[in-house]
Amino acid sequence: MLTTRIDEMVNLIRKKKKINFYEIARELSWSENSVEKIALVLEKAGLAQTHYPVDMVRRPWVAIRETEEKKKEESKKEKALEKYDIAGREGRIKGTVMIVYSEAEKRPVYNITLPEISVYTKVYLEHVKVEASKTLALEVVEKGKEESTARFERRHQVIFDIIQNDLGPEDGILEILAGIAINEMFGLGEMEALIGDERLEEVIINSTQVPISVYHRKYGWLKTNIEVKSEEDTENYAAQIARKVGRQISLLNPILDARLSSGDRANATLYPISSYGNTLTMRLFSKNPWTIISFLKKEANTMTTEMAALLWQAMQYEMNVVIAGGTASGKTSALNGLLALIQPFQRIVTIEDTRELSLPTYQWNWVPLVTRPPNPEGYGEVTMLDLVVNSLRMRPDRIIMGEIRRKQEAEVLFEAMHTGHSVYATIHADTGPQVIKRLIEPPIEVPASEVEDIHLLLVQYRDRRKNIRRTLEISEVVPGVDKPDINRIYNWKPRTDSFEMVKQPHRYTEEMNLHTGMTEKEIKADQKNKVNILQWMVKNNIDTVEDVGKIMKIYYADESVILKAANKGVPFSKVL
Repeated sequence: MLTTRIDEMVNLIRKKKKINFYEIARELSWSENSVEKIALVLEKAGLAQTHYPVDMVRRPWVAIRETEEKKKEESKKEKALEKYDIAGREGRIKGTVMIVYSEAEKRPVYNITLPEISVYTKVYLEHVKVEASKTLALEVVEKGKEESTARFERRHQVIFDIIQNDLGPEDGILEILAGIAINEMFGLGEMEALIGDERLEEVIINSTQVPISVYHRKYGWLKTNIEVKSEEDTENYAAQIARKVGRQISLLNPILDARLSSGDRANATLYPISSYGNTLTMRLFSKNPWTIISFLKKEANTMTTEMAALLWQAMQYEMNVVIAGGTASGKTSALNGLLALIQPFQRIVTIEDTRELSLPTYQWNWVPLVTRPPNPEGYGEVTMLDLVVNSLRMRPDRIIMGEIRRKQEAEVLFEAMHTGHSVYATIHADTGPQVIKRLIEPPIEVPASEVEDIHLLLVQYRDRRKNIRRTLEISEVVPGVDKPDINRIYNWKPRTDSFEMVKQPHRYTEEMNLHTGMTEKEIKADQKNKVNILQWMVKNNIDTVEDVGKIMKIYYADESVILKAANKGVPFSKVL
């Protein structure tokens, strides 16, 4: 537990029984005015009693009213699976995470240790929050990440100055106290620490009947040791998120779906829509999104370098690719990884419901578009169809659509393919044949001849039992008798957790030859070169969006430089 100057003051009073403000200030090298202020704050909360003698010669003094602080029960010794520290984002409180195997749950549990403060310091922070709220606005719409960061820094400075003025300089402690206060005022309390864990994909509140739960990249769904105190707290969190995006959540509008300036996505439902209690689901936006190299690493084993080389070649030579898969199978991550392989000078337009794609800064010619829901009166909606139609007027080289859902969107997207644009999109489907079926049958119902404009299908799969994601198949779309057919090129074998080449591509090779003039031998040689480069990138741990972007920038300027570095095993630092 953190020991603040307030705790030192309380301990000194307990020890001396009866001590005046001046003596406390002298003992603790503190301002007498600050001592008096803290004493009055504690008295107001019923934790102390101040005395102002009638005799002006005698100094005011203070006595502590004893209170029993609840002691946390020591958890039983459990097998530790992993331990790590989280630094927190943008002033969020730091913590230590311990993943342990729980015999009661018969699976891992997520335990987080956060800074603890005494009941006396808590009372003081409540006072600080009241004092700070007089000058800080609570209900402000976030208009962008930069403005959000500037607002946070301003709020943090105001709160920090109040605490420092009262408690004086205390190395490290003031920053922690300011972090706790600002998270409770403008954030989601202890939940903020979980949001700062880069290993988490989701943080959820199902109700007050169960602890907050998280989805861990390595361990899947886990219960935490943090509980929401009341349904009102969950409702307040949801209302706070709604205010940041200029929305409302209430009994009249009990559902909220919002994207924050940080990129995180929030969904909330209120009782009685969710009959067990109020819910909140935070889908966290990774600061370091997956790249094609992330998929190739041994710990991920999502695809092979040969599969990645084929996809890279398809992206380089502007083939149309559709990525399919179930929920949380890695569709968007795969799409994000492929987009980093596009030439830097081409204009890219991305269209999403929620901003999830993140391109390297070398791709300067990028326009990210996001849909907008209607306001409570039903006005102001901007649909994905609106954005797809508008994107055609922006002279894009590549059009990326977050997800194909409706007939009109699909029609416009396939029309874009006809007009010579390279198009990429995601769709919910479990296999290649199912993608074709979804596209040509109601409700999407695209003409079969148009579906043949897709060159490659990439299908992602998530095994919930093992908590792994794999590329289930890479297939090419080929003309059929009544409808398009698929030729499966690569396939995942779940029994051995390995990948195999099923058939050589033929339509893909024909299209490459038609548009580039490359022979089949040259196409395979180009793929082999890309395999060597990818293996070199994996070996050198070149896996961030920016680092992959730097390699692509050099590659497209002079392919021989990167190929030579890969073949000779030159360190990444010497290539830049």
